[in-house]
Amino acid sequence: MKSSGNIPSALHCAGDSLHGFEITSVTPMPSVRAVAYLATHVKSGARLLHLHAEDKENLLAIAFRTPPPDDTGLPHILEHTVLCGSKRYPVKDPFVELLKTSMATFLNAMTYPDKTVYPCASMVDKDFFNIAGVYCDAVFHPNISEKHFKQEGHHFDFTEPGNIDSPLIIKGIVYNEMKGVYSDLDGLIERDMTKGIMPDNAYGRDSGGDPDAIAELTYEQFKQFHENYYHPSNGLIFLYGGIPTEKHLAFLDGEFLSQFDRIDIDTTISDQPRWSQPRRKSETYPIGAEEDLAEKTAIVMTFLTNSSVDPIRTLSMNLLDHYLLANSASPLRKALIDSKLGQQLTDSGYASFQRDTFFTIGLKGSEAGRTDALVELVLSTLKSIADEGLDRDLIEAAFHQLEMSTKEIPDMYPLVLMERVYCSWLYEADPLHHLRMNEHLAEMRKRYETQSGFFETQLRELLVENPHYTVYTYTPDKAYTAGKQKAFQEHMQQVKASLSREQLQQIVTEAAELDEMQTTPNSPQALATLPRLELSDVPAEPIELNTTITDEAGAELLYTDEFANGMNYLNLTFDLRGLDEELFDFVGLYTDVIQKMGAGEYDYVEMAKREAAQTGGVDTFVVACGRVNDPTRPGPRFNVSCKALDAKLTNMLDILADRILRCDLTDTARLKDIVLQARVSRQSILVPNGWDFAFAHAQRHLTRNAALAERFGGFTQFRQLNMLADDFDGNVEKLIEQFGRIRDFIATRAGVTASFVGDTIGLDKIKTFLAGFKVSDHPGEAVSEDAFDSTLNSREGIANPAEVAFVCRAWQVGGLDSPHAPALALLSVNLSYGYLWEQVRVRGGAYGARAQYVPVNGMFRLGSYRDPFVKETLDAYAGLFDYIENDMDLSTGVLEQAIVGTIKTLDHPIRPSQAVGTAMARHLAGETSDIRKDFRRRLLALTENDIRTAGNFLREGYESSPICVLASREKLIEANEKLGAEKLTISDL
Repeated sequence: MKSSGNIPSALHCAGDSLHGFEITSVTPMPSVRAVAYLATHVKSGARLLHLHAEDKENLLAIAFRTPPPDDTGLPHILEHTVLCGSKRYPVKDPFVELLKTSMATFLNAMTYPDKTVYPCASMVDKDFFNIAGVYCDAVFHPNISEKHFKQEGHHFDFTEPGNIDSPLIIKGIVYNEMKGVYSDLDGLIERDMTKGIMPDNAYGRDSGGDPDAIAELTYEQFKQFHENYYHPSNGLIFLYGGIPTEKHLAFLDGEFLSQFDRIDIDTTISDQPRWSQPRRKSETYPIGAEEDLAEKTAIVMTFLTNSSVDPIRTLSMNLLDHYLLANSASPLRKALIDSKLGQQLTDSGYASFQRDTFFTIGLKGSEAGRTDALVELVLSTLKSIADEGLDRDLIEAAFHQLEMSTKEIPDMYPLVLMERVYCSWLYEADPLHHLRMNEHLAEMRKRYETQSGFFETQLRELLVENPHYTVYTYTPDKAYTAGKQKAFQEHMQQVKASLSREQLQQIVTEAAELDEMQTTPNSPQALATLPRLELSDVPAEPIELNTTITDEAGAELLYTDEFANGMNYLNLTFDLRGLDEELFDFVGLYTDVIQKMGAGEYDYVEMAKREAAQTGGVDTFVVACGRVNDPTRPGPRFNVSCKALDAKLTNMLDILADRILRCDLTDTARLKDIVLQARVSRQSILVPNGWDFAFAHAQRHLTRNAALAERFGGFTQFRQLNMLADDFDGNVEKLIEQFGRIRDFIATRAGVTASFVGDTIGLDKIKTFLAGFKVSDHPGEAVSEDAFDSTLNSREGIANPAEVAFVCRAWQVGGLDSPHAPALALLSVNLSYGYLWEQVRVRGGAYGARAQYVPVNGMFRLGSYRDPFVKETLDAYAGLFDYIENDMDLSTGVLEQAIVGTIKTLDHPIRPSQAVGTAMARHLAGETSDIRKDFRRRLLALTENDIRTAGNFLREGYESSPICVLASREKLIEANEKLGAEKLTISDL
């Protein structure tokens, strides 16, 4: 899908009446290559904005203002339950059926602090109206039964279902999701940021739900909330794409909105009274029982700032965010890191996703006794900046970053536009406010140049002289998780003791009824109500990129002809085959080093300034992947990517050359900061990405690539970072020597491949740049298999202080040339949204479960996310083969729908920022157009026998497949008591 960048002609005028709507304004929007039609549905009161653009991807989103009344997570639980069946589509979970059978490019729902949004998108017009119809019926006419409320929210059960003498527990999908969110430091900080500074209005309540409060929500409150807020009069409908506006209006009026009459709905969120003094609070967070408590405290300051409906002030704060924190040269970031009061910034910066915006700054890796010093440092640094005046070069760099954001056409572009629209529209401001970035940037620049101290004034008013801020100190607590579990068990014992035997038996009855609903398949009559695509509706050919490949002085150059709107994207990948074996353990950390050290004649501060002023930043990562028809072929690669405006391309290439060829390793103080920051940052992503780490650990003995990938970024990297950070001075000389060898290998020996998307004028510059690399004559030798340890510890538990588990298995199945490959792709989709969804998510209460086929590594994987159970999930995995063989419905119509749902995973819009990486990934994986076409042909021709046969093939590898469970030690011990002889070997991270 290639966009021309053209703007459609306006087809309607302000004042036109169409299908029950009155068009109130028509506005050409060149910055987003669209015409904006703003309209009101006269009868129902619904408001609508359509950005009509020449884009095959169409999106519909319905947003409702849903201010939370308390911490029970009512809006969040309702968001889940609304998608569990409706008046027109009485299916248990139409959302899941659409995930299995549609061509949707996006299908989900999101709960924010003050709104709930239901977006869906597709590149197939018929499919778009199919899923839009299901979504509209879901939000306006949901069934929201009590059983679904219990399933998604909370309900009582017993650890041994049916046995009232066993302990009482709470189950619920949202309940377990939020337990996962609050199982790590970052989740707790995120919860407290807005709750702390706005305790007196709706922003001080948890729209997602505090696990300790969720069980207080009643079904009656739940139903009333939907009745109060889910009405078209409270609806803001956002549309994007190439379908004509009139067709949208006819669909919405005829199918849904004409059934409603306008009503008044109070969604007021009161203003938070401003404080005259800041407030402080101390909290604890979970840490592993074996971890050292030293320098594990986090200290966070959060300021209540401005209303998001003021575009200039909001944009000014975004610029100040860039100025203060965006990179190593940013003065507030640098002051905090240089102070040694902590090791790394918390998730800091300006947040404008709600009406009342806020600015957060903090440090991890600190001590509780440093709180006063940190507060003083932040306030004094901000005051000095305001008093002495902002540095003009840094301001221009911040302007540059904002200007780039107006040019980019990023991944999930329709959703990006949706977010910008709702950030003003929800608060009765112009919905086009945040789409007029170019105009606002011009106005802000004018004020900056004509009003003395313009940004200094913003800084003083919103931060320096603003007493409305909080200071939270988070100290580590080894007993946190065990204490939470003990308190929960004691509470459950008290609840159970307060119930009569009849009430306990009623819990058993209700749990059994819920289980019966969950395990009873949808009737054919119910499923028949859902709109479906036919195979004939599916595009016959895969989405292709117009990519040419040339040889440039021994380097491969891929150029993809794609409209990039004045942006340039360059990806470089360096072949690491032949790198000395001992260095592979340091390549993952070198991705941080190459980005954050100085280079050439510039120290790290000057390099950061150059990057901010000339580029969109340099990103690096390392992977180990095979090829789609040879997945075990070792393929370790070091990747570098960067982007820049047309006028900045030459400067970008100079910066990349310095970074890659001349990385300076002499600044040991800076290197120590990077190591300490890397340790903290890796720890921060552990729980949010729990199943990725568990997958990597489980499969590390299966192939050489899997072993390398785990060394690059798995638990091995965690342990090594701890070792390096704990004795940096003793390791620094060896570390510098190893990093130097990696740098020199990349610069002088590693085969380089480049992928470029941008104007053809930039191609000659890219070719000249590539000539600066001493490209080796051969692509590198395969890494010796002698270095690959295939010893298998097949059942492992990794202890981590999280109240939920991540349960993963993986085994080898082959690449795209396998006769089973199309069936494995179909099973990965169908099991994820069928059997595993029902068994692990719906019945088990895990937030997520999935099967995944990865052809480039030849793996099939099963995983759960934020899971309350371990053994039960492993039992569910073991049962899927009998399900495939005996119970999976593969009748002709159902199989066709499953094929459609699998094709969806292959057909996604490829935006310019994605095209550069997609072209590279396809090339390196050996995924040619012919291979894609052949795979699509084989997928479309799948039969029932193919699926059953593939299920038996999967069964053969399953029994010996390794297991990794990431969970708290208490949960792992509990699981082992149930697993008996098949228990897990538990080790600490």
